[in-house]
Amino acid sequence: MRRTIITVLSVVCLMTLAFAAFGADTGKLKISILCDDTVMSDQFVTEHGVSILVELPNGHRWLADTGTTDIYLENAKRLGANLDNLTGITISHGHDDHAGGLIFYPRLKGNPPIYGHPLIWVKSYQIKTGEPVRVTGMPYLARKYADPSFRPVNNTVKLDDNLYMFTDVPRPAGSFAPIKGNFFNEDGTGPVTLLDDATIVIKTPRGLVVIFGCGHAGYTNILKAINKEFPKEKLLAVIGGLHLMNANEKVLAEAVAFTNSIKADDFSFYGGHCTGDNAIKYFRAKFGEKAVKPMGSGRVITF
Repeated sequence: MRRTIITVLSVVCLMTLAFAAFGADTGKLKISILCDDTVMSDQFVTEHGVSILVELPNGHRWLADTGTTDIYLENAKRLGANLDNLTGITISHGHDDHAGGLIFYPRLKGNPPIYGHPLIWVKSYQIKTGEPVRVTGMPYLARKYADPSFRPVNNTVKLDDNLYMFTDVPRPAGSFAPIKGNFFNEDGTGPVTLLDDATIVIKTPRGLVVIFGCGHAGYTNILKAINKEFPKEKLLAVIGGLHLMNANEKVLAEAVAFTNSIKADDFSFYGGHCTGDNAIKYFRAKFGEKAVKPMGSGRVITF
């Protein structure tokens, strides 16, 4: 009898440890914003960057981007979100405000694999009139810690149950793709086309949830590529940095029109980071205040 009780307790302990390490099957998709340029409240901290925790219905947890520093770790702590033994980390592109947080990769227990386009390693510079030259490539320590765990992704790859990574999105001539100001050289020569741009797509029973890093391949181009892959699926939500801050009205009108053609009835839009206030206002005017909200560190969204 005593041996049976000990055996049962051992099984219970193992199950408890498994749930703690990998998460329980909740049946819901949970999205937690760990880093954005704005905050939901003074309870959280902010910086220029993006980091989003994705908790799948099967209990697996993925980190989409890591921001610039360790802000994502601090906000995760304040949210009570567990970043130990992540199933994986996805990097939307190699810019420091999305991959810089990998400097703190050793703090993450479990050595999660890191997925991204092969060109995330390309070093680049951002040059703006009247501002110092910005080194936008992945910092040295981020490269050092990420390299052993890196797994390259090209085109469309399924990473987990109903979770996909889209890279190498076609950019037709004349289409909007925000890459201006990025160069291979510090003197402003050798334009970088940011071909490493990647987007996360999660299939849910209600439609697709799309998580952007910066959308350098172009908001509409990306949605068209996703729609081509999943033509029967409606667009349930758009979340992330959409790089529409310098988009003119024609570009915004095209973005709204295509979104409108594929969106679900209960569509929601959470723009942050590089989306731009004008773009958020434009989308809000078209889809309503209930559907369009700012992202903000500390926001938690469930589907």
